[in-house]
Amino acid sequence: MKSTTMDQLAAFIDHARSKGMDHATIRMLLLSAGWKERDIAQALTAQALEIPVPTPPDVGGAREAFLHLLSAAALYTSVSYALTLVFSFINLKWPDPATTSYAQLQSEADREIIPVAIASVLVAFPLLVWISSILVREMRQAPDKARSPVRRWLTHLTLFLAAFMMAVDLIVLVAALLQGELSIRFLLKVAAVMVVGGAAFTYYSKSLRMPPGDGSTAAFHRRFGRGISVVVAATLVAGVFVVGPPSLERLRRFDAQRDGDIKLISEEVFNATVGTSWRNPPAPLAMKQPLPSSLEDVRAGARQRRPRITDPESGTAYAYEVTGDSTFKVCAVFAQARDRVADPSWNHPAGRHCFDFDALNPGR
Repeated sequence: MKSTTMDQLAAFIDHARSKGMDHATIRMLLLSAGWKERDIAQALTAQALEIPVPTPPDVGGAREAFLHLLSAAALYTSVSYALTLVFSFINLKWPDPATTSYAQLQSEADREIIPVAIASVLVAFPLLVWISSILVREMRQAPDKARSPVRRWLTHLTLFLAAFMMAVDLIVLVAALLQGELSIRFLLKVAAVMVVGGAAFTYYSKSLRMPPGDGSTAAFHRRFGRGISVVVAATLVAGVFVVGPPSLERLRRFDAQRDGDIKLISEEVFNATVGTSWRNPPAPLAMKQPLPSSLEDVRAGARQRRPRITDPESGTAYAYEVTGDSTFKVCAVFAQARDRVADPSWNHPAGRHCFDFDALNPGR
């Protein structure tokens, strides 16, 4: 259908030219008949030129929008989780008991979020550098891309967020000054937000003003990228140093599995001996069944869930011993010591440790 349309236009243009009409008159006649400007231009150039009109760069196209959106998403992810890392470091180095009734609970929460923040920055920041290098290279080759509406809108949005973040940071600082609540950790957090927000604002505001084809612009992008890369790498190394290498984290997870196994074993012993209502008993607990004589009996008589009775790492069986009519103990070998505020009854040293239980007093 498109080919037939262009053939009709070409035939009309040939006929009009044979009658002595110029391009302006032919264009006016076709527009008045309802033809589109683009189709008229294509037909006229096809008649007058030997090579087709070159296609302009994809300014504001779908691909460019995708790259800019992906770059913005990587930027926001990198900044938010990098600040999370820095805040966690500050909280661990300078704990503030006034922030919570148990400062150690905050420390444990900070240690839990650090691996997630490291993983997020480790994925998002290289992606940001890669996409940004592609965009900078394309803008250097086709300067019109620097005027892309998508780029300008997202860059101004980033400038707004950076300025807003710094403004809120200053508001919080002034409020803290008036309330007399300044501390080292607070000032360091304020400084971190100001540095990150100021760096983002400076970079993107300057990149909007610099000509994309200039050599100094490319050098500016390289210097800034290298500097930020060094800072991010140092932050990630510090995060790994705080939480320890992955091998230690794996040992901690094995210990968490051992804790869960022993809890489940004890609960199934309670279910079998005093009934499944032991958590909220209507009356004082009484022994309905004798204690199981072995872990195999505990597993075979499980009422709610069959527990694992072997160590998840070594595969050796946990130690189980009946110590009285209603008392028993379960032992395991732990890789690391546990010393937490939450559930202190489950704290243990590194190495072999036994937990004592009483079926008539399951609350321990």
